[in-house]
Order: sequence, then C-alpha cells, then structure tokens
Amino acid sequence: MARMFTIRGIRQFHERKVVEWTRMIFNGHAGESDVIIRHGCPMADEMASFTLMVENASTQGVDVRQRIGGTIVVDLPWLASETDVRLCFAFLNAVMKVHRMARILDEAEKSARLSDCDAEEQWALRRKNMTAIIKKGESVALAGVNRKFYLLPSCYSRDVGETDAAFAAFEDFVFLQWADAGRKNVMEEKRHVSDDEEPCSIRVVDNSEDVFIGACQYVGMMRDNTCKMMSFETFCRLMDGESGFRRMDAAQALLDKLDEKRWCELFDKAEGVVRDNFRKTFIMRWNTCISDHKMADFEDCLENFPDEGIYYDWSIWDFKKSHVGDRFYMIRTGDGVNGVVMKGTLAGTPCEGEDWSGRGRTVYYVRMELSHLIHPDKASLVLTTDALSAAIPDFDWQEGHSGEMLSDEQANRMEQLWEGYLKRLHEQRDKEMPLVDFSKYFKEKGKCRGWTFWHG
Repeated sequence: MARMFTIRGIRQFHERKVVEWTRMIFNGHAGESDVIIRHGCPMADEMASFTLMVENASTQGVDVRQRIGGTIVVDLPWLASETDVRLCFAFLNAVMKVHRMARILDEAEKSARLSDCDAEEQWALRRKNMTAIIKKGESVALAGVNRKFYLLPSCYSRDVGETDAAFAAFEDFVFLQWADAGRKNVMEEKRHVSDDEEPCSIRVVDNSEDVFIGACQYVGMMRDNTCKMMSFETFCRLMDGESGFRRMDAAQALLDKLDEKRWCELFDKAEGVVRDNFRKTFIMRWNTCISDHKMADFEDCLENFPDEGIYYDWSIWDFKKSHVGDRFYMIRTGDGVNGVVMKGTLAGTPCEGEDWSGRGRTVYYVRMELSHLIHPDKASLVLTTDALSAAIPDFDWQEGHSGEMLSDEQANRMEQLWEGYLKRLHEQRDKEMPLVDFSKYFKEKGKCRGWTFWHG
C-alpha cells in the first residue's frame, strides 16, 4: 500500500520555495534531473493537489494534497520507482527547510524518519511489492504518471531470481511512462464487432501517423474506408518483426507509420472481421443569424489556429449513430456565403448538455477535432451549398438539424467533392503565394487539441 505522510503546523504553505528546495536536495543526491510538477483538480476538502515526478525515471510519482485548514498529505505510491522514493524524501526534507515549525508524521502519528536509510527501506518495500505481484502470477493493470502498465507476470518469472524480476518489471514500468509520450494516442471506441457480441473496446489505426495503441479488445486496420478488426493478440502477431512496431506490455503497443505498400500487404494478410463504409460522415450546421457562436469568434479561432489544431464542441442530431473517428463537415448558413467552413473528425462520445438556444430542448454535443478551417466570406474558393445541392440533391443543405448523418453513397460523393475542392484550393495557393496570404482565410492542420466552443 502507499506510504502516507501528514504535515501539520503550516499556516501558509510556500509551494514554490518548497519545490525549489526539493529540486536542490534531490539533485544533490541524484545529479541533474528534470523534476516535474503536475497540478490536478483539488477535491472538495482540498485547496491544492499536485504530483511530483522525474522525467524518464518515475513510475507513479509523489502525490501531494493541501487540505483546507492547513494539513498537507503526501502519498508515496506502493509501486513508486526508486527515483520517486528519493523525490518524496527530498520533498519532505524541503518542507522542513522552508517551514521550520512543520511536523511530519507517519501513519502511526509519530514523527517520520527522513534519512537516506529510511528512503532505502521504502524502496526495498516497493521491490517486495513488485515481487509479490509477479509471484502471484495474475495479469494486473498498474496506474502510472502517464499511462497504465499492464504487467504480465510470466514475462518476468523466467528471470534469474526474484530481485532481477522486480528490477526488470520496474524498468519496463518506467519506460512505458515516458516512451514517445508526445505521440498520438489512438482513441478508444465501443463497437459491435460481430452481431452476437456486446459492444467491444476497439482502437482503429489508419497508418497516417505514429501512434500509441492503448489497452483494447480489438484493433481495427483501415484501408480507405474499409476496416478489418482483429483481436489485440492477432494484431501483435501480424506486426511482429515490423521495424515500426513495439509491444510495450501485455495490452499496449507503439506503431510507427509504415510504407503504404507494406501497410496494404499487412491489411490483405490480416484475418479479421471486415466492415466496408466503416467511417460515417455527419453534416454539422452553423447558422450565423441565430448562433451564439459569432463570426468574431470564428475569426479569432482562425487567426490563432495553433500548430496542434483546435477542438470544438457542437450539437449533433444523429448522436446514436456516431463514433470516435467519424468524419464531419461544418456548413455555414444564414447571411453571407453559405458552404463548408470546417472539416475534421469526431473525437468524443456525445453527451447531453444545456440547450444552446435556451428553449429547454434535449441537446447532445460531441467533441470535434478540426483539420481544416475556411473563412466563407474571405476565401476566393468555397465549396458552397449551391454546389453541394447540385452534386448531392437528395440531401437538404439549407435546412435541417446540426449533426445529420449522410448515407454511404452521399458520403462517398461528398468526399469526392471535398478532394476536388481541396486540390483546386492548393493549386491556387501555390500559384498566388507569396502575393496572397492564404492564412487569412484558410488553415489546415492534422493534430488538434486546444480551445473549445459551444454551438449556437
């Protein structure tokens, strides 16, 4: 279990000074290391909450909670790494440096011992904890500072001796937390893989970028809009030996973008459940005459479009039919030029929220990941509702709810129209730059995180 320390006798906690002293004390023992402080959301009885960790060395970090009334609780998790243990004791000693009147108590309400020998004792206890897990022989998910670690004891029980097995498991635990921490996580979806199964956990990869595949029952491989779904173990066997693939633990893996020809070869070789027209397409609507999201908000978003992209939250009518990864197009209606102003993918599960119009309706919202943003009144080329109506006349492009799903045939035609439009826009940009600043009305990004706006 975690080792808990309680700090009393502090009227006003000087967090910045304590963290500075923590770094000095810790680096005095361990050399120069990057000590990170990650603030969390305090609970109802707390003033502040944060976790201390060290890049490339922490497993579970050190949790610090400042409660209302002045008491501070420090938790040293039961599978903290050796570095985490040293960091915890550095923090406690730093508290004593900054707050001379502080009292640090252990679980027995006695004065805590904070020597190097006591830290070594705590690290030895955590090695015993890891050894006990391995000896028990049951697969277990361990919470880490960045990712869960799905430990499979059979991977370590063959090592020479219990100590070596525990050290190897800790090394893998640490590596998983920090390996390619910045790469994109493949989002989890719930889908019916077969007709006789309940919705299953699946993560779908399309070979568009380097990804981290978290724990799931199934992995889906995409080629065009066809998905081939297979168990995680089947996927790992398929990818075994590929230079861009690395299995991280019992349930997770890293996959780099492969050569497209090789991806298609693996797709054909894979055995799994095939679903054509896998990704659906939704038409979102933005009526600038009535929406609480104004053109000024849109222009501010366009001007400050970050490298990572942007998230929007928007109302969706056909919410029961949507899944993470489905496509969307945002259609601007109302005054001005009407047409496509955004494109991207759905990045979340629809949730019920307050009606944006104030009429008290039941409204569902979904998070959208933007890849394209076009100003309809400034762009010289716009995929207008008139053009859409001419090409896809069996869908009402002027009236209707936001978040209506296109049929598969309509979605295919829409994708062809978009690709043609985007090609013409790129050709115009290449021809007119640098004389024309296209960033004034057109932004195109791949990865999207950031700001949030609600539909009106």
